[in-house]
Amino acid sequence: MNRLLEENAAHYDLDGDGKITDADIERAERIQKNEDGARKHMAQLRLARASLIGLGVYTVLLFMPFVPDSRIEQITKISDLFYISLCSVVCAYMGFSSYMSRK
Repeated sequence: MNRLLEENAAHYDLDGDGKITDADIERAERIQKNEDGARKHMAQLRLARASLIGLGVYTVLLFMPFVPDSRIEQITKISDLFYISLCSVVCAYMGFSSYMSRK
């Protein structure tokens, strides 16, 4: 149990002097907050990229010769919603990214 506490304490002792001060805790919390923000940003970026890739793959598949025209006519209503939803994901990512860079 003491070993676990020592490992956690070493996590907060950023200057390595063996003492945990309020400044060490504040600095560790700021570092954790920045790391969490970076992970959140990367998750949003991956979501936007996957949306763009999905839009491209879907569009290319619609124009393949093995997809009959009758099938394309049947899925037109669904594809409209698909395009709108994935484009809104990409636009939201771009909008929030530009907003946060100005903040």
